[in-house]
Amino acid sequence: MSRFVVLLRALLLIAPIIGAVPSSLRGQQVDTVRRGAGVVADTAQARRLLEARLGRSVTQAEIVEQLRQSGLTREQARARLLQMGYDPSLVDPYYDILEGGAPAPVGTADDSFVRALRSIGVSAGTPDPLRYDALPAAGIGPAWAEELGEDTVAPGELEVFGRALFRRRTTQFDPVTTGPVDAGYRLGPGDEIVLILTGDIELAYQLPVTREGYFIIPDVGQVFVNGLTLRELEDRLYDRLSRVYSGVRRGPEATTRFHVSLGRLRVNQVYLVGEVTRPGAYTVSSAATVFHALHRAGGPNENGSFREIRVLRGDSVVRKVDLYEYLLRGDSRSDIRLEQGDIVFVPPYAKRVRVEGAVRRPAIYEVLEGERLDDVLGFAGGFDASASVRRIQIDRILPPERRRPGVERVLVDVDVAAVLSGSGQPVELRDGDVVQVFAVAEERRHRVTVTGEVRRPGSYEWAEGQTLWELIERADGLAERAYTPRGHIYRLNEVDGSRRLISTPLLADSSGRPVADVLLADRDSVVIFSRERLRNPETVTIDGFVKNPGTYELAEGMTVQDLILAAGGFTPGAYTAEAEVARFPDGVERTDRTAAVIRVPLVRGADGAKAAGGIDTSFAAAGGAEGRFGDRAVSAATVGAGRPAWNEIPVWEPEPEAFTLRHGDRVFIRKAPGYEAPRAVAITGQVMIPGTYILENRQERLLDLIERAGGLTSEAYAPGLQLFRDSSLVATDLPKALADPAGRYNIVLQAGDSLHLPEYDPTVLVTGAVTFESRVLYEPGKGLDYYINRAGGYTDLADRGRVTVTYQDGERAAVERSFLLFRRKPELQPGSTIYVPAKPESERGGFNWGEFVTRSSTVLTTFATLLLAVSQLK
Repeated sequence: MSRFVVLLRALLLIAPIIGAVPSSLRGQQVDTVRRGAGVVADTAQARRLLEARLGRSVTQAEIVEQLRQSGLTREQARARLLQMGYDPSLVDPYYDILEGGAPAPVGTADDSFVRALRSIGVSAGTPDPLRYDALPAAGIGPAWAEELGEDTVAPGELEVFGRALFRRRTTQFDPVTTGPVDAGYRLGPGDEIVLILTGDIELAYQLPVTREGYFIIPDVGQVFVNGLTLRELEDRLYDRLSRVYSGVRRGPEATTRFHVSLGRLRVNQVYLVGEVTRPGAYTVSSAATVFHALHRAGGPNENGSFREIRVLRGDSVVRKVDLYEYLLRGDSRSDIRLEQGDIVFVPPYAKRVRVEGAVRRPAIYEVLEGERLDDVLGFAGGFDASASVRRIQIDRILPPERRRPGVERVLVDVDVAAVLSGSGQPVELRDGDVVQVFAVAEERRHRVTVTGEVRRPGSYEWAEGQTLWELIERADGLAERAYTPRGHIYRLNEVDGSRRLISTPLLADSSGRPVADVLLADRDSVVIFSRERLRNPETVTIDGFVKNPGTYELAEGMTVQDLILAAGGFTPGAYTAEAEVARFPDGVERTDRTAAVIRVPLVRGADGAKAAGGIDTSFAAAGGAEGRFGDRAVSAATVGAGRPAWNEIPVWEPEPEAFTLRHGDRVFIRKAPGYEAPRAVAITGQVMIPGTYILENRQERLLDLIERAGGLTSEAYAPGLQLFRDSSLVATDLPKALADPAGRYNIVLQAGDSLHLPEYDPTVLVTGAVTFESRVLYEPGKGLDYYINRAGGYTDLADRGRVTVTYQDGERAAVERSFLLFRRKPELQPGSTIYVPAKPESERGGFNWGEFVTRSSTVLTTFATLLLAVSQLK
């Protein structure tokens, strides 16, 4: 019974999807959905994919635009709809908009009308291919992808030759649905003849061909035309019309002429069966040929033949169609026009061969009996320019009678010259053969390569007797950064494949002639080095109060001021009077000092405070002299005489003795001694003027801030003041601070502090291992047990010895053990939170001796109290 219920629910889920699919598609598509979780993840996804498949939710504005782009006139669209069995007036409202210039209607179009437009070649609502990116992930198979017009061939994979012609939907192969047609078109019931007479009389007739195969011309009578071609019809009309209109005759002496054409073509139903992508019955124009019908059906499928397509009419095969004649040579002579009831049968292919490698059209080709290797190479377009025509290799699967364990495939090498000249034995091909056409080797001879610091590096032609400097001249000479003391030439040793290094200078004498030149050999590789890449980069670093601290490339003559400018200048609070430079030894000799700290004035100061003054170091000066700069240090008072205000950026004047930086120097811009960043605190809640305040002095306290905020409101609950510092709650006591402003509870505020004055909360929150987590109305004088009992009491897992109480101001208190296992319980205040933790896992289960002793002590205490009361009464 349970399985039946599951199946019934699945059918109910799939039923809406089945109802949304046209009857002609239900068999294939619903089967795809029915294959379960391996195909579509769920029915909702399947519904979305099917709706996308059918192009649902097509707006009427999109239909108007598609009709405009199709180029069809109103009459042509009506004729095509009528031919396909639809009401031709469906398109009239849209052509009224197109022809009248009215705005497009709003809303979506009917699904049946969308399908009708598609049947006549108007791709109304054709979904964007990007909408189908998720189809492979959802498990939609190649058949659906072909139906959607998507490319199912993976990049780099070979496909069956000719499949690309049918892979994507297009209206380019649709036959005409209105005249003109060729003179060999055969008439039949459903055609409409347009007859125009001019000369002595002016008449025009639209003459439909009846089911019996004739049409009626007024004043002339019936004309039987079934099976006649247009050329034969013209001959018959000369005979019939001349009986009534004497001016109708052949030759220049005729005074009445007539013109006959087709106004509307009939439709035929044909059948495409066998190995086609979408087999079935198709309604096609009477002008449709085998090519048209095959394109409507998606062409032969992966197993279908492209070479032996048969057209069956009645009991006989009227034509065998070879699509290769059309695809390779543009020859459509084997194509014929289809008649009512014709069957186009696509048999399975008999033999296919893969052609890979250096050919113009690599693909999988179908081979007929008698076709050989040279024929298949012609199918592939012949060799491309990179092909090596020395040999072709065929990877062949042996026939069953020649196979033995381990020998089921063989390789066959073919002499290409013999095949092309016809002097060799013709090479027969078998089903499954893989023909590999090899390309020429990538190796190149008679070349030399130059890389590095030349103006045009690359490979150049090598000639006997060519020298190094001739190659450099062909490369437009050495670049400015070229390292000329030495260049490298790597020469190939053809014996063992190794390379030998030849070093040579790249210097020239006073007359410009090279000091040394080297004769080059084939495949030499010349490397010209860069001076900059050989030299270690020289850098300096700046940290502190600058906009862009970091490491910078050291330029010759760079001073501290230059480095500060490169770092974007000072930030607010920078000490602009001087910079501190840390200079490190060069490492040649070991010293006791690991660094020398140099204080460099940045502005003109008193007492001759210049760049070199006030430096205490044991390292060599910039000029290379050894010794100490001096023992005198520059004090803040000395430099301060010329220091600008702390919020001003100094203007430097160039000084010849400015301090020059060296590689590895680290420059520090310190904070000005008196600079302090704005120190802000925030106060919210029940104060008169909540907001953010800047601390006025370093010792501003809690009460000072509350006073600046206008004091407390009447609703403020002072004991509940909350002070947050670094995201942590700091326990304080505002009532005690108000009572003793000089006491420790009037805490000194710091930058970033946040205060909150809550309203009075008349409840106590009880949470944790209690029966009912709830808020209990605060009762003055009531203890901890009262509130826990009001919350339903402790649970079996409650840890009574670790109960905590958190007050509104952030202070916490816990149950404490006192003498003789008695517990001291904290007092409660309004707004408090009682938390009862659960016992750890290690203490759960078994007999709880702690709980037993606690309860026993409680009972004994109560009993002793009763005895004492009784004795006093006596």
